[in-house]
Amino acid sequence: MQHQFEQRKSFSHPSSNPKEGLYENIPKLSYETWFKLFGLLSSGLDHERRYGPIKQDRTPVKIKRLYCQLITAMLWFFAVRGFVLMFIDDKGLAVLMGDLSVYWNDYRMYYLMPTFYYSFSSALVATTFLLKERDLSWFIPFMTFSQHQSTNPNDKLGFHRWRNLIFTLFNLTVTSWVTGSMGYLTYSAARDNMDAHTFRLFMPWLVVQVIWYFFMTGIIMFTTSYFNLVCLMVQKKFSDVASEIEALAEGDPGPPGSKNDDLTRLYFAHNDLCEITDESNSFWQYILFYIIGNFIPNFCYVMYTLFFGDLDTPLAIFSWFILGHTFLIMAILSVSAADVSSEAHAPYTSLHTLSLLQLPIDIEVNMSTFLHRVRGPTIGYSILDLFVITNSSISNTVAAIASYFLIVADFSRSTVNQGLIQKAQSKQKAINESLAMTTTSSVLDATTISSTG
Repeated sequence: MQHQFEQRKSFSHPSSNPKEGLYENIPKLSYETWFKLFGLLSSGLDHERRYGPIKQDRTPVKIKRLYCQLITAMLWFFAVRGFVLMFIDDKGLAVLMGDLSVYWNDYRMYYLMPTFYYSFSSALVATTFLLKERDLSWFIPFMTFSQHQSTNPNDKLGFHRWRNLIFTLFNLTVTSWVTGSMGYLTYSAARDNMDAHTFRLFMPWLVVQVIWYFFMTGIIMFTTSYFNLVCLMVQKKFSDVASEIEALAEGDPGPPGSKNDDLTRLYFAHNDLCEITDESNSFWQYILFYIIGNFIPNFCYVMYTLFFGDLDTPLAIFSWFILGHTFLIMAILSVSAADVSSEAHAPYTSLHTLSLLQLPIDIEVNMSTFLHRVRGPTIGYSILDLFVITNSSISNTVAAIASYFLIVADFSRSTVNQGLIQKAQSKQKAINESLAMTTTSSVLDATTISSTG
């Protein structure tokens, strides 16, 4: 499989100039520009378009690579900082590390925990891109489909230009809103709780944190929307193959052997798509694990704080946004991946019908392999090779989260009720003691008066 992947990367089309053969038909994606801006890619596809035996100046490439490394290092710094801050109670030390949540003593963890999960997941995503950029696994399936020279106009990337534009505008809107709102929240907290001299000293921290919000949010947003585009392309290819198989099964049986060539062609087409998906999954399985693996506990924590925490208005708005954003990201990633698996296994019923035809022994073997492949949920995008994301796995995950929330809600309600009962008992005890003291005082006063009389 790795050998086939290398063949795709080294594919060259016939050309009068051999320097123009390599990667000449690879499309230029708008996402590549945004990935470079957010430090996910250094050269992207540019380093693959250099030709000739003459050694070229790689200084610009090294500078771009250094830029990506600095962004990744910043994300890791804030991820480690967020984890350490959860165990620091000293206000002076926390402010020195740029944390102003110490001024919100009752709500501090409600802010630190979600930002830690976001920073940790974005750092892992940036590191994965940095390590795997050169093998171009992030660019599958676009590289492969371009090299296959499809003649279907709907297969071209221009078909999705409006969708890409809408997603890009949405990503920029969310990124800008998060950067601006969190930057203003940090600025207002510093202005209201610091004197003028300390505030001026804190300004560099404020600028760095605004930059961190920008890159952290942009990386999550653009990575998610790009994966959705990848899944749409793969899903459409599987859907085309499934439609042809269904048309072949529902059509006129015809004379014996009339469908042999079409069955063989569709078998190899589906097999090729499975290999492409597997190659693409070699990269995305880590991204899916890092984002979904961090966002599920983040979602549960924020949902718990919203339902059982006593939040002020700014923190409630922050928590509701985090809850909605984590749900949106997980929904886009999981549903996109599940659609690929669903389309990949869709031809099973039609293949079973076609397998009843009288076929040569070699095609029967291929049909048996084909049926075995589409029978089980083994084709698609996985979570770190643990399981393939399907509609069933999504349902099981949602059921597990709902069960967890109900158990925690019942436990929290019992704890709250027990606390209220103890508080009421303590209050009643205090009232009884006060009445007893009042009665005793009255008796003593009466005794004193009678003895005096």
